Amino acid sequence: MARRKYQQGYVFQKGRKRSDAWLPKLPAYVQFWRDVPGEPKQKRDIALLGICRTRTIAERAAAKKLEQLGINAAQTFIETTSTITFRAQGEIWLKSLANRKRNPLEQTTIDTRRYALDKWINPFFEGRLLADVNNLAIRDFVEHISNLAPATIRDYSNIVKAVVASAVDQNGERLFPRTWNYEFIDAPVVKYQKQPSTDKKGMESILKEAAGQYRVLYALLAGCGPLRAGEALGLEIGEHISEDCRTLYIRQKAKRGQIQEYTKTTSGTELRCQGEIVGRDVDLCTSLAAMVRDHIGRRRSGLLFCTSSGRQLLQTNVLRDSLHPILKKVNHEQGGFNIFRRFRITELQTAECPKPLQHFWSGHAQTHVSERYIKLLRDRDYRLEWAEKIGMGFELPGRSGGEELAKTPSIGQLGQLIQFRKVG
Repeated sequence: MARRKYQQGYVFQKGRKRSDAWLPKLPAYVQFWRDVPGEPKQKRDIALLGICRTRTIAERAAAKKLEQLGINAAQTFIETTSTITFRAQGEIWLKSLANRKRNPLEQTTIDTRRYALDKWINPFFEGRLLADVNNLAIRDFVEHISNLAPATIRDYSNIVKAVVASAVDQNGERLFPRTWNYEFIDAPVVKYQKQPSTDKKGMESILKEAAGQYRVLYALLAGCGPLRAGEALGLEIGEHISEDCRTLYIRQKAKRGQIQEYTKTTSGTELRCQGEIVGRDVDLCTSLAAMVRDHIGRRRSGLLFCTSSGRQLLQTNVLRDSLHPILKKVNHEQGGFNIFRRFRITELQTAECPKPLQHFWSGHAQTHVSERYIKLLRDRDYRLEWAEKIGMGFELPGRSGGEELAKTPSIGQLGQLIQFRKVG
């Protein structure tokens, strides 16, 4: 693109030449060249200045008018001469999320954002230039998806804003800076989000109806940690479970048939040991540990929770085949695996669990620099003491507390030789 020259504009009165005398009672106009979005050539345009007593006054008014229109602004030139579409920039943005070195996103999050682009955002902005996505465009988009939940509207609007902000020049400066006017956009305020949870009675009802490994999975999700479903389904026998089954090593997660090394816990209680990034450890009370030991049985390797062929247990299948039918049967509010996580977090808070330990078990990101100096990963005895003190918050079916733990045969009594990672 050729460099644009500064425009002063041509001031005139209709039907009169420049050499003619200026008439103070006729309206004045200014003629200038305007950049057209997507077009290499400029278009001639005219703007009304109103009644000006002299040509000098009209020229001052013309300069003010051109400044208001942004005719000489570099940003106006950039936006009007840019030909990149919103869809094209959206693809560039998605690739950057996975390839960036600073806080790369996990594939599950990227897939969720791709779904939003393909299903809702791209069809609405189809064929529209990225430079044309402004407050008015966002307001129209919000109106288009007004039948969705307020939280969803907020998230999808933020994706649109992120795509616009991702367009930068060779110096890393934004090509299309925006000042978003939330009052003008008028998106609904998120006042209440549906966050289904459960209580002690609900947990015991769910566990009573659950069978086999599903019962162990639900008890583990609600009785320790709290664990995320992907973290529990990614546990491997002999690799991520201590010898006494009282500590789980969260180092990977299972998502959509794949084992992913990256977990949310790497941004939380992170510890570097000889260059290796280690996640967090989650501790169990004795009764829950006994349940896990019984579930392991004589197995020496493989996933803790798996199909009959040893393959990964998919979250969608667990929800469809077990959890959702159980919730319906016991007349419980419908929800996903987060009902167990919310139950556990509530249990930790009401049990007066120390805040650093809550943060450690939950695997949340650091909120203060002082948290870097809390090294609970090395103090297992302290964690086990609190895990036993807090307990699960519910009773296991056919078992009262840890009374049957002594009756459960140990791994040594079963004659199993299983190699476990050393603790501490």
